[in-house]
Amino acid sequence: MNETGNVCALKPASERLAAAYGVWCDLAAGRVGPRREEITPARLRSAIAATFVVDVLDGGKDFRFRFAGDRIIQFMGRRLAGKLLSEQRGTPFFDGMHGMYTHCVAAREPILAGPMPVTYPGKEFLEIEVLAMPLSDDGQAITALFGAFDTWQLGTHRV
Repeated sequence: MNETGNVCALKPASERLAAAYGVWCDLAAGRVGPRREEITPARLRSAIAATFVVDVLDGGKDFRFRFAGDRIIQFMGRRLAGKLLSEQRGTPFFDGMHGMYTHCVAAREPILAGPMPVTYPGKEFLEIEVLAMPLSDDGQAITALFGAFDTWQLGTHRV
């Protein structure tokens, strides 16, 4: 339980994800999620390179990539800011991302996936852990997702 009385039960294996989750828990303060502007670089410090923000469109039917930290851009080998997730679908990696994001919006709570083998082409030698957490500008509707991810050599991380 954090200082605001929220129960934050997820236990990420990654220290980066744990740090981002701690920030989210503190800021949520009993709400479905904090407002986007509450998630600031100063609060994230060492975890910002592993974080992302996606806009929730049409109640979770699609998502627009908004921000990705340097580690995510390096992993992807490209920037996706401004692009729709629906434009990337058709691979296990992006289809899994869509499933996770839609589940987070429907459940209205943080979702943790992994550690699990990476399905992104050329990165199959890695494992990944991903965390997605709702953001709400009005305290009701989920308007964006804040998340973090971490990777490491396949088979070297214990849950």
